[in-house]
Amino acid sequence: MRALVTGASGFIGTLVCAALAREGHEVVALVRSPARAPTGTRPAVGDLRDRDGLRALLARELPGCVIHLAAEIASQRDARLVHEVNVGGTDHLLAACKQTSGVAPRFVFVSTVVTGEAHGALLTEEDPLPVTTPYGRSKQECERLVACSGLPAVVVRPSHVYGPGGWYAEELVPRLRQPGRFAVIGSGANLWDVVHVDDVVAAILLAAASAPPGSLYHVVDDEPITYYEFMATTARVAGVGAPRRIPTALARLLAGTNAVDAVVRSARSSNARIKRELSWQPRFATAAPGIADALARMPA
Repeated sequence: MRALVTGASGFIGTLVCAALAREGHEVVALVRSPARAPTGTRPAVGDLRDRDGLRALLARELPGCVIHLAAEIASQRDARLVHEVNVGGTDHLLAACKQTSGVAPRFVFVSTVVTGEAHGALLTEEDPLPVTTPYGRSKQECERLVACSGLPAVVVRPSHVYGPGGWYAEELVPRLRQPGRFAVIGSGANLWDVVHVDDVVAAILLAAASAPPGSLYHVVDDEPITYYEFMATTARVAGVGAPRRIPTALARLLAGTNAVDAVVRSARSSNARIKRELSWQPRFATAAPGIADALARMPA
């Protein structure tokens, strides 16, 4: 199968590309520069905001599957840019997929369950998510576009994704190791539904291979953990001091309201459906062994 991956050079995308290649698939990486294409992929230079360019690219590549990961993330302060890239880009990509000759590609959209404050509620696929941030709103708007596209599409909603890369390796762990230490926002007693990146990759590949069109899945580990305990466990495994705390109001001034709201939300999420329907089982059922694995795979 030929698979087109957007966000191919990102934290999850790089590992999705590697996993697809290991399974023998031809992987086309949508990137802005050929140099950013992961090893083992064929670069396709393009931009989600370029509707005509995407149409030409899809008509040329004719992928059997499109895995859509590219997005502006929750820490982006420019709400206009979040909407332009996430919603507008997804709309352009869906239109390009629908206008390819022959069989329309299978479409896997990687959304998120981290959309807003849930006050510790258990989130399932049957219930509407609380949506309070521009990022969360953009992902929900994208889900609606996907559902109305007419494509054989599947949506997966990971929770907070951690592992040996991305924000966890590039921001969190280095800041924990600095003399001033990383600061947990507020008390840290809010529940975090987390998932190791390897388990997200496994879920995406299962969705691409065997999920019924129209399916929706939450991708989380088996047990939530408090925000503070997640950070404190990372610190312990890394052999550094426990994180300190800073007031939420101060953090909003420093990092922006949207990024802070994504961090301090409290939620649990159910993975029952993906286990039942796709036989997905997290390799890291809880955060502690996943954190140990992530740090073991990172430079000291």
